Amino acid sequence: MSRTLNRPLSGQHTAHSRLWAGKLDYLIFFTAIGAIAPFFNIYLEIQGLSGTQIGLIGSLPPIMALLANPFWGAVADRWQIHQKVLAICTLGAGLISFPFLWVSGFWPILILVVVMVFFRAPAPALVDSAVMDIVGRTGASYGRQRLFGSIGFVAASYGLGQVVTAGNLDVIFWIHGLLLATGCTLLAFFLPIQRLSQRMHLFAGLKLMHKQAGYSSFLAMNVLMGAGAASFISFIGLRILALGGTEAQVGMAYALNSITEIPVLFAGAAVLARFRSSHLIVVGLLGFAAVYCFMALATSPIWILAGSPLLGLLYGGFWLAVVTYASKSAPVGMSATGQALVSAAQAGLGWALGSIAGGMLWDGLGGSAVFFAAGGAMVAAAAVYAIGHRRVHGTASLPA
Repeated sequence: MSRTLNRPLSGQHTAHSRLWAGKLDYLIFFTAIGAIAPFFNIYLEIQGLSGTQIGLIGSLPPIMALLANPFWGAVADRWQIHQKVLAICTLGAGLISFPFLWVSGFWPILILVVVMVFFRAPAPALVDSAVMDIVGRTGASYGRQRLFGSIGFVAASYGLGQVVTAGNLDVIFWIHGLLLATGCTLLAFFLPIQRLSQRMHLFAGLKLMHKQAGYSSFLAMNVLMGAGAASFISFIGLRILALGGTEAQVGMAYALNSITEIPVLFAGAAVLARFRSSHLIVVGLLGFAAVYCFMALATSPIWILAGSPLLGLLYGGFWLAVVTYASKSAPVGMSATGQALVSAAQAGLGWALGSIAGGMLWDGLGGSAVFFAAGGAMVAAAAVYAIGHRRVHGTASLPA
């Protein structure tokens, strides 16, 4: 299928020179996420919600993401309006952040989170799709673009961790809302997204991806990985506080988790050239499991802080491999849909299952059980992917 442009980008040089938009978009978006993610469940606990209710708050929005990611990705691919869709998503998510400043109670908060996630969840996949397209045309490194997201997340999570207390959590919603509604929305129109004169029909493309050897096990792996990650991320802050830690240590844990991604992402091209994607995925998953189990045994926040940098190192390589796999698997004209399917599996279905299970375990058995279960999910994810990969090893249809 030939690729021609409806709106030329003045050649390869223009696309390469405008990678700055992708870098800034990652920086601002993940700064917004770093402002809210480490402290949101602390906010929910202050609102009087139980562990089960916190788990439900974390589970239903991912189900919405399961629908929202393929929906927005398909809309962007079908009508080739990636910039407009991205702008709508970030503007909507930003504006919905502000009502958190005055609402209270389980149901109002749940409704707000569901609506916010409907708009926010597709944004990273849409940016990944655009950046991977530019990387493919220019030979640039995806990791060197994505590392700006890690920088933003580290700066926000660590910086706010030093100043945020139970009495001034409103600031996380102001920062999250303003950055998404202004910075990310404006930058959406500067991403040089290639437009195709010919497009594959949505269902034909989905059928083609499903038929690829190993693709089903790849998606199943992402579901299990999302479940394990949700159990960990949703309760790591509460775990630190339960062990006698502070909000500053919560922010530090998230910062240490992310800062070690940066060198891996910077060396992304070299990492992918040196190691097969399948090896990065399996090693990453088993490494996550080992660190989660180590944290389950922790008796002090210091031990959790000590293990956090390892997660960033593992995640950097894992995510490079996953995004590359998804990009190679997607038919021409369906890159946004391909990235959205991964996001729906991992941050949608997997996250919903992990949040529900984590909330129930937190109430019934405590933090150690949550982390052991998260480790078990990662081991299961590695096994599913390894079995699927082995069955098709050596075939041309499986991205390496």
